[in-house]
Amino acid sequence: MDNQLFALIDINNCYVSCERVFNPKLNGKAVVVLSNNDGCVVSRSNEAKALNIGMAVAWHTIEKQALKAGVKVFSSNYALYGDMSRRFFAILAKHFHSADIEPYSIDECFINLTPYAKTLDLEQYCRELINTINQWIGLPCCIGIGFTKTQAKLANHFAKQKTGFNSLCYLPHLDLCSYENLLLETPVAEIWGIGRKISKKLQDYEIYTGYDLTFANEQHLTKQFSVLITRTIRELKGHSCIALEDPSIPSKSILSSRSFATATNQKSILKQALIFHIDRAYKRLTRQQQLCACVHVSLYEKSSHPPYKISISHTVGLEYATDDLIILNQTALNQVDVLFKENKKYMKVSIMLTALQPKQQHIQDLWHPIELIQQRDHLMKTLLTMKQRYGAECIQLGYHSNSKIWKMRQQYRSPRYTTCWQEMLSIDDSSMAVTQIT
Repeated sequence: MDNQLFALIDINNCYVSCERVFNPKLNGKAVVVLSNNDGCVVSRSNEAKALNIGMAVAWHTIEKQALKAGVKVFSSNYALYGDMSRRFFAILAKHFHSADIEPYSIDECFINLTPYAKTLDLEQYCRELINTINQWIGLPCCIGIGFTKTQAKLANHFAKQKTGFNSLCYLPHLDLCSYENLLLETPVAEIWGIGRKISKKLQDYEIYTGYDLTFANEQHLTKQFSVLITRTIRELKGHSCIALEDPSIPSKSILSSRSFATATNQKSILKQALIFHIDRAYKRLTRQQQLCACVHVSLYEKSSHPPYKISISHTVGLEYATDDLIILNQTALNQVDVLFKENKKYMKVSIMLTALQPKQQHIQDLWHPIELIQQRDHLMKTLLTMKQRYGAECIQLGYHSNSKIWKMRQQYRSPRYTTCWQEMLSIDDSSMAVTQIT
């Protein structure tokens, strides 16, 4: 075995748990949270799982039965979940060095425990971390620890599924027979990096469980699949092949996209939605201190046949790399004019910023309008200052409309308790009851 140690910490049923923090009446009840436009189930409480409500099942197919069974349903409240995630990672940052933390998703994080192994009782330290997160922000977590990232991911699965682990599975402390028994109980589709499609193909080679995969012929499977499956096998055996990714490395591309609540054939609505997504992508671009040299816009036409959305795209290379929001807006909106067809209805729009370059390393050549670039930099800084001082919606570029066609359908959204002043909770002095500010 290698001497490295990794942990994966994961918030249990994250979206549901966030809802329960501010609405304790949901504790012990079946709760589901839906995806964009209230489409599919993306988070379930254990009580909802007990009712056989599957992950990613379309809500309209189970709505009547679920509501009749008393299931509480919520639309995705991204403002709330994002803020709770920020608090979650802030706690992790107090317990580990930033170089040892790799965020994996909004509610999951890999941690390199190797530097702490000689000075800390890691099992006790991680149990205290679970208690701290629960006490400070009210979110229940599980932690899996292994010699590799794949083992840590698997251990986290065991910590959730096996109550005997009490929310923490430390694989290095298990004897070999116990580990093999757990692998025998684990379908191969549950192994990180395998999934359902590959697991079906693996059945042709009589590989059904994590145990079967661990002791499979690496060379043979590499020829049939790829070198990635060999990496997974070695990781299951305890040989670390996947290092933590450096969080300081900026993205190679930035994408912002979302389906509409209803289809539209109005160009102005498409442009309004696109401006919203440009602004989202622009925030990430400036946060990463990058410049964009290529803008890619896609429109998704509504179709009566699978896959029900037909993508049409157009890409434009910019004259020079920039982080100028006005240029990005103009470029993207011009592409809508190119792609738009009067007789079509559209269900989705997306923008992708590519050919990204670090701003600090970029050198302008003699042909670039330096004075204009400097003027626009000053304008963008002024725009940012205004938004920070007076709110994100104090000033907008381009089209503006009160239409809600392009916005997400959120029929069951809970209040944005932590990010919207009008929706915060307050204490009623007369009854000492928690109420919503109106």
